[in-house]
Amino acid sequence: MEFLWQCVVIAFCCVPFAVPQEAVSTACGVDSVAVRVLLDYSRPALPLDPSGLLLGTCPPSSSSAGNNMVVFHYGLLDCRFMRMVTANVTSYMNVLTYKPTQRGFYQTPFNQAIVCTYTKPAGWTPPVYNPALGDASGFGKLEFTMGIMNDDFSAPRTSSLFFLGSPINIAAAVKQQFHMPLMVYMEECVAASTPELSPSSQTYPLITNHGCFVDGQAGNSRFLPRVQTSEIRLVVQAFKFTQLNTDVYIHCRLLAWDPAQLNDPTKKACSFNQRTRR
Repeated sequence: MEFLWQCVVIAFCCVPFAVPQEAVSTACGVDSVAVRVLLDYSRPALPLDPSGLLLGTCPPSSSSAGNNMVVFHYGLLDCRFMRMVTANVTSYMNVLTYKPTQRGFYQTPFNQAIVCTYTKPAGWTPPVYNPALGDASGFGKLEFTMGIMNDDFSAPRTSSLFFLGSPINIAAAVKQQFHMPLMVYMEECVAASTPELSPSSQTYPLITNHGCFVDGQAGNSRFLPRVQTSEIRLVVQAFKFTQLNTDVYIHCRLLAWDPAQLNDPTKKACSFNQRTRR
């Protein structure tokens, strides 16, 4: 279970930089992979910082004589590669990350998936290991996003201005990457007069009681049907605080949960039905 508070200021969104495909090449071997990264692909812009590149947990294994390319050459059991086996193929997955460590180089971080896929031979069976007993546990971080979307939720909205009473489309999601499937919920949302919640903030509750839309009793605010489990969509009717000439900030507490374990009554996304008044 993972919680995160998100704030959307009727709102700004950005698209992360992605490295061009021609800058990264991948050669999958029988039991290894070679990933080559061009450091100066973006001329005349600044080159990539070679010390800021990692394949999973592994640094570059070599560099070219002209220092314009680095190479990652590792086994598929190294660098924390993840293996996924389906009926016909076996895939090994990892992430190439770039986080510059020094000035004078390109300063925008990026991530790129590295995948090697192999067709399983006829009669293939998974290796059998000696049985063992024990417990395993671990910790990790999940990345949540939330923002204001356009009318059909296909892209972030370019303006944060709304007429009173008009619908505000909001989407929140958890980035699953190689994680197990996750269901995202909004535990609580409040509208506030300040970007940071404080005792001096004027607030108005939107969602309470582990995911119930209380604002829908007076307006047309509601949750929308899900398109995927890792995303939740809602519509909030635009309003303003009386006697305050300020922006409205929406603060939400997000929750990620295992969709196979939905017998908990606190995991919900319920809207008020104007017709039945329930």
